[in-house]
Amino acid sequence: MKTLITNATIVPMTSEDQVFLGSIAVDGRTIVGLGTIPNNFQPDKTIDAEGMIALPGLVNAHTHLSMTYFRNYRDSVSDLHDWLEEVWKLEDILVEEDTYPASLLGIAEMIVSGTTCFADMYFFPEGTCQAVMESKIKANIGLTLFGGIEDSRTRIEQRLPILQEISRQSTGLINYDIAPHAVYTCTAETYRLAIETAKANGCRVHTHASETLKEVQDCIRDHGMPPIAYLESLGLSTVDSYLAHCVHPTEAEFNVLAGTRTTVVHNPSSNCKLASGIAPISTYTDHSVSLALGTDGASSNNTLDLFQEIRLAAMLSSVATGNPVAVSPFEILRMATYGGAKALGREKECGTLEIGKDADIILLDSKNAHMTPLNNMFSALVFSAKSSDVQTVLCAGQLLMENRVLQTIDLQKSLDHVNRAWSDIQDRAD
Repeated sequence: MKTLITNATIVPMTSEDQVFLGSIAVDGRTIVGLGTIPNNFQPDKTIDAEGMIALPGLVNAHTHLSMTYFRNYRDSVSDLHDWLEEVWKLEDILVEEDTYPASLLGIAEMIVSGTTCFADMYFFPEGTCQAVMESKIKANIGLTLFGGIEDSRTRIEQRLPILQEISRQSTGLINYDIAPHAVYTCTAETYRLAIETAKANGCRVHTHASETLKEVQDCIRDHGMPPIAYLESLGLSTVDSYLAHCVHPTEAEFNVLAGTRTTVVHNPSSNCKLASGIAPISTYTDHSVSLALGTDGASSNNTLDLFQEIRLAAMLSSVATGNPVAVSPFEILRMATYGGAKALGREKECGTLEIGKDADIILLDSKNAHMTPLNNMFSALVFSAKSSDVQTVLCAGQLLMENRVLQTIDLQKSLDHVNRAWSDIQDRAD
């Protein structure tokens, strides 16, 4: 399938000075022309993008799709740890079959808001993999570990071969990570096992770190050091990794992260909603720490809308530093595109619009009141753009949405399925 996108304002996210009018030629899954069209290119489909902005698909570098069931559930809690206690009660009764409906609906929500790739961690990865394969989005699926070494070793032995086979069959849509949950739910031996498993299989480690002050204080009490330093002491810097939250690093930990292959994933809405704090992204930037953006789960956000995260990340950085340009709009948008792709080990295939990369492309309508006049492209995309501006979404050349209509997911069917499944979960909980 050859697709030609014409008359677009192209924002490739390769550098701040690269914004131009032109066309994008796609052959199969690959961008073969950017700005100008290759000679003799004969498209099967042409998309007129006049008045639209072409961006790389957004990358949601941290979420829990199966927790879509718990959206707007138990919101009146005092902090993350009380909230987790409430959610874990319900998660104890979930079964494998419950993950698919919630994952598919979460993917639908992400596609309509411009996300083409995401990182997920949850107990039952197979249902999420099924939803990924059906919807044709990209995903890094985490094999989640909890508790001690014996349970974790058994889980890896049983589940990792399944994930590896799914990844092999997914034609590049699904990669897998090892995902120990957090320092307060996993032993040191479990983390060491996760790191060694990632090393042996050439994959990444995805975990939570320094989300709350309580977590930091408890880690210092139990291990003599804060979470990021503790993970480093266990060998995390010997593998590629990405850490969700990192709201409360110590000064020394900025330097620890700067010298590693680790990306910090900022989850501003979740951190605000649960009163966890504001991650110091400007200081991370000053220390050349790689940054990405995530939504966290719909249960703690309560949406999966990365444009909301983009705007909030910029606003919070200004408030936290007292400097409205501490992190530029381009840098914020880069976190949601190239930064996320780098975190997931996919920067050679997506995160920017370049010839030879996958055609992960979103088209945003700029012909509306809140985007007019378009004086500064990156300010407009960060502060003015809305997810409802996203009109068309391609992932690896496949149309996932066209003119706001999902192409790979029956939304009404998905909504009905989630409502039935949630009713059944509540019945089991009674």
